[in-house]
Order: sequence, then C-alpha cells, then structure tokens
Amino acid sequence: MKRLLLLMALWPMAVQAAPTPCADAPRLAEPWTSWTQNGAAVAGGTASTAPRLILGKPVTANLRPGAQVQFAVPPGKMVPKSYAGLFTLAVKDAARIGIALSESAWVDVATGSTALPSVDHGHGPDCSGIGKIVWFDLPSGLHTVQVAGAPRSTIRIMVADARANQPRVR
Repeated sequence: MKRLLLLMALWPMAVQAAPTPCADAPRLAEPWTSWTQNGAAVAGGTASTAPRLILGKPVTANLRPGAQVQFAVPPGKMVPKSYAGLFTLAVKDAARIGIALSESAWVDVATGSTALPSVDHGHGPDCSGIGKIVWFDLPSGLHTVQVAGAPRSTIRIMVADARANQPRVR
C-alpha cells in the first residue's frame, strides 16, 4: 500500500518531467513569422464567392465538400469524400509566392482559366504546424488559389512573398 501511495504521489512529477519534442522549437523564419496569428475565412465554392488571401496573413478556413466547388481549372488531384475551396490573391508585382497549408491537400493557382505551374514544394519546419509549402512564380494580377483533396473540413492557409522582410538589393 505504501508503494502505491508513493507511486501515486510521484506520478504528476513523472508526467511533467517528460519533455515534449516541440517545446524548444525555434521561432519561424521569414516569410512565415506570422503563421501563428489568428484569422478565419470560409472558402468559396465559386471564384466570385472566394475570399481574398492577404500576403503574410494566415487564416483557418472552413472548406466545402469537394463536389460542391466549381474550380477555375481542373484540380491537379481530387480525392473522393474530401474537402476543397477557392480563394483569391492579388499580386501587385511579379513574385515568388509560397502557399503554406497546415496539412496535406492539393494546391493549384489559376489566372483566369489558365493553371500556373508550381516551381517548388516541400514541408514546413519541424514543429511549425506547416505541413506543406508550394511555391509559384506569379505575375502581377488577380489569381485564384484552389485547395482540393483536403482530408478535413478546416485547414490553415497562408500565402507569403519569398522576399518578405528581406533587404532590397540596390
């Protein structure tokens, strides 16, 4: 009985002493420093109902069942019984733009009815909450950002300019 009481008394210390793998994660580097900020959106089902993404401003977005989305271009990948949504993005000057997602999903960018190719992709830093980053070289103008094949009805999304807060070369 004394052993049981001793174990019960020490249990909270044992649980608290276990380090978490992300406890000492470094701050995110540019252009992702604002990834942890709050924002919310409801993804559009059509281009005309798509909310605007702002460079450097993340949002947690409510997606729609994929079958309810009218894509500007056919998505690169569709998954049955998955979620999808549309957003718009205005780019003032041509730039390399990264689109970060909290989890696996397909990302396409279209200008009008033309799909734009991605130029790179990868994962976010460990412990960042960024599951995927896809890069596009976008011309100036208004673009449609398409998310398809998401396993859940919400996803965190952020767009960033690769040159964000970088010194300008003169």
